[in-house]
Amino acid sequence: MGEVKLTMAKADEEEFDRIMKFVNLMDAFFNGHSFFSSEDDWKNWPDDDEDKQKLLEIEHELKEDGEGLDWDGMVDNRLVLFEFIKQAWHKANYCGSFDRIIMDAKVLIDNVCDPSLDYLDFKPEIKEAIDEYEKNHEVNLNK
Repeated sequence: MGEVKLTMAKADEEEFDRIMKFVNLMDAFFNGHSFFSSEDDWKNWPDDDEDKQKLLEIEHELKEDGEGLDWDGMVDNRLVLFEFIKQAWHKANYCGSFDRIIMDAKVLIDNVCDPSLDYLDFKPEIKEAIDEYEKNHEVNLNK
């Protein structure tokens, strides 16, 4: 019987950065932390803020298209935020980054971690192999 291999695409650092930025933005928005305490708070952000610039651009595009205007000709801010979140999702999930990161974590946890624990630690046989290697090679991995 041939050697069994575990091979799958690995998420890179840029993917992790995109996903974390999106998750932090959504957490701040939906939990009312940090710079979001109401749907209009973004209008008070510094003018050079990249996200504020994107929100203003979306607001302008919606106004130009005449979409979601109220009686005063103002764009419904909920539409601006929806479009912003949708665009942020697409940017963060470029080429399936969320799926790749989730599958990478699942594969590693299923194959490397002790299933009897509620925290991440190596399977007993992997710990044993590491201990044996350190003993035979006089290696200290905690340096």
